[in-house]
Amino acid sequence: MPNAGLLSIEVNRNDFGLIELEKQVVALTVAGYSSQEAAKRIGISEPAARLHINCICDKLRVSNQFELVLFALQHQLVDIDESSLDDDR
Repeated sequence: MPNAGLLSIEVNRNDFGLIELEKQVVALTVAGYSSQEAAKRIGISEPAARLHINCICDKLRVSNQFELVLFALQHQLVDIDESSLDDDR
């Protein structure tokens, strides 16, 4: 799996009211992790990860994960080091 340690949320930008765990979920979602993979990486259950994704979508007023990724990229919520995206899942 990619090194999630290289995924980060820019703290000096508008975080749209997201808590730290939600920011981690956004970063992993943008990086292409499934909810199951994201849950494993941050030590929560898959249902909890899906619940966080739903809460994040509500906070950001987006309809689904695709729109969440677009929103995060458009608003530069996630700073991804491309070297962390090696496909070794």
